[in-house]
Amino acid sequence: MDLRLILILTGIIVSFLSLALLVTLQVRRSVRIGIRALRELSIGSTSHFSIEGSLQSCPEPVRNYLRMAMGNSKRLIHFARIKQIGEFRTSPDGDWSPSRADGHYLATKPGFIWKARFGGGLIPSKIAWLELLDGRGFGSVKFLGLFTLLNPSGHEADTSLLTRYLMESIWFPTALLPSNLLRWNPIDEHSAEAVLHYGSIHVSAVFTFNDRNEVVNIKTEDKYRDFRSSFEKATFTLHCSEFRVFDGMTIPTSVEFVWNLPKGDFSYGKYTVVQTNYEF
Repeated sequence: MDLRLILILTGIIVSFLSLALLVTLQVRRSVRIGIRALRELSIGSTSHFSIEGSLQSCPEPVRNYLRMAMGNSKRLIHFARIKQIGEFRTSPDGDWSPSRADGHYLATKPGFIWKARFGGGLIPSKIAWLELLDGRGFGSVKFLGLFTLLNPSGHEADTSLLTRYLMESIWFPTALLPSNLLRWNPIDEHSAEAVLHYGSIHVSAVFTFNDRNEVVNIKTEDKYRDFRSSFEKATFTLHCSEFRVFDGMTIPTSVEFVWNLPKGDFSYGKYTVVQTNYEF
C-alpha cells in the first residue's frame, strides 16, 4: 500500500478515535454535572415520617414486601448508586450487545442520572444517558459516541422516566414507602398498584409479589417507546429475580425489560446488579 495512503488512513483513524474520546469525556462531564444537580435537589427533601406508621398504611402484600426488603433497618436511603452489567438489543430479531450501566438515584424524591455503554470494544458502539431532574426528563443515545440516534425530551420523556424511577425504586426500597408523592392502592393478596406523582405528571405501575414477599414483576401502561421516529405508549413489564442483600437491603439483582406488544413480547434488556452504594 502506498505510504501516503497509509498516513492518510492512520490520520483519519486517529482523528476519529480522538473525537470519540472527546465526546465520551463530554458525556462523563454531563453526568457529573447532573449528579451535582441531583444532590442540590435533595436539600430539604429528607422525609420526616414514621417508617412503622408508613408501613401500616400499605396494603398487606406491599407491607410484607417492604418489611422483607428493608429487614431490620430503620434508616431511609438518601442516595443510591447501582452498577449493572448485561445485554441489550434494539429489535426482536436483533443481536444482543454487551452493556454496562451506572445509575445514581435520589431516594427521597424522584430524580436520577443513568449512563450506559454498549458493545465490548475499546470504543463503545453506543453511549446512552438518561436524567430525571426536578420532574424533567432528558436522554441521549449516540452511535460510536459521535452521532446522535435519539434525544428524547418533553412530556413523553418526563412521563417515561418518572415511570422508570418508580419501577427501579426496588433497588432502594425505602423510596417505595407511602409519602406525599407516592400512594399504594390494594388489588389482591399478591399485587398492588403504586401511583407516583410529581408536579403535573402522574404515573402508576402494578407490582406483583410471590409467596416469599419478593417482587416478581412490575407492569405499567405509562412508558413510551421510540417507534417510527416518534413515541408511542406501550405496555411494559419489568421482571425481577435473584434477590440478594446489600447493606441490609434485599433487592432483585436480575431484571429483564420487556415490551408487551400486540405481536408478542419483545425482551430488549437483561441486566444484573453487581454493586450498590447507599447513603442513608
